[in-house]
Amino acid sequence: MANGCCSNDTNETLIFTCAGAAHSGQVSNRAGIGLAQEGVGNLFCVAAMGAEIPDKMDRARNAGKRVVIDGCEDHCARKIMEKASLPVEVHVDVTNLGIEKKPEKPQLINDAKRVMEEIRTLLSAAS
Repeated sequence: MANGCCSNDTNETLIFTCAGAAHSGQVSNRAGIGLAQEGVGNLFCVAAMGAEIPDKMDRARNAGKRVVIDGCEDHCARKIMEKASLPVEVHVDVTNLGIEKKPEKPQLINDAKRVMEEIRTLLSAAS
């Protein structure tokens, strides 16, 4: 898997996260970071897709798989990808996993681990 900023690796898995202000958005981002640290894929900038940065768009188009982790039912990250005409092979809304947007007792690491496990399962099924 390529780690450079401008790879054209068609086997590359790119991970796009919501990173919203609510706990669930932060869980989304933490899960993406964890997956990247494990070597599952490369964390990539969803804002660059919205801004249509040419070299970033090319890399996203050339990726083998695009994983999107949204923090809530608004699905902002997935919608950005759709507007950029980029297919999403794996999509997870963390609130569908029972993770609350604003829990009384946030469990960032444990919640992120749950999301990571779901992404690993979905990627295995998509292979």
